[in-house]
Amino acid sequence: MSSGNKAASSSGGFTLLEIIIALTLVAILVGASLPYLYDSYATSAGERSMEGITSLAQETRRQAMEKGEMCYLNISSKGLGDHELPAGWVLEIKGLNDSKFHTPARDQRWEFSSAGICEPLSLRLTHGDRQIVTTFDALTGQPVHDEE
Repeated sequence: MSSGNKAASSSGGFTLLEIIIALTLVAILVGASLPYLYDSYATSAGERSMEGITSLAQETRRQAMEKGEMCYLNISSKGLGDHELPAGWVLEIKGLNDSKFHTPARDQRWEFSSAGICEPLSLRLTHGDRQIVTTFDALTGQPVHDEE
């Protein structure tokens, strides 16, 4: 005679140990990737800020040419014109006759003539060990891309 009692069948689910191991592996991967994500986010904030500075320089040049008069952008270590840098970023400049980057002088301005010519200037944004450098062409106010 066969008994009506069958052994309990496995439901095919995961054991508690398997779930704990999977969650531990996910936590390790997330923990290892967080510094890279933070670095990427901080660098992209600096890059967006440099793009904003570039747009502001081009707009100021355009206004100088349209008005037919000198236009200026105020420069400080915290930003350029009305463009403030993200928290922790610092602006340094290097003019045509400068040998190295330095903090802008008090009340320093970047001039754009009515012909659209500006002082050739290199700007460096720094945040810890990260830095973004852009050099602007005197005739066009456009960033110069060095050929290497």
